[in-house]
Amino acid sequence: MNPLPPFFKALGEEVRLKIIEMLLPGELCVCEIMEQLGLSQPAVSHHMKILKQAGLVSDRREGKWIHYSLDKDMFDYLACLLQDQLFEPVRRSAGKKRRELSGKCR
Repeated sequence: MNPLPPFFKALGEEVRLKIIEMLLPGELCVCEIMEQLGLSQPAVSHHMKILKQAGLVSDRREGKWIHYSLDKDMFDYLACLLQDQLFEPVRRSAGKKRRELSGKCR
């Protein structure tokens, strides 16, 4: 299954981009995300569900709160896929030799 469509859908909303940016330094509790964005718990949960379905975030439960963090392996994988799918055809058409992938995309 190609992970790019859910990835682009997940990042197609400004609120979700803000959440990704907020999670760059590390894990956050859903209550912190709610407070920083000024959104209700159901609204944040909706956005987090989409990010989680795309594989961009992972979560863990602590009592009644859920803590979210970025799945950095998925971001690395997607970066590799994007490079391969978007830029490699340009390199081939320019006559440049295709570089070997390090196996990170597989």
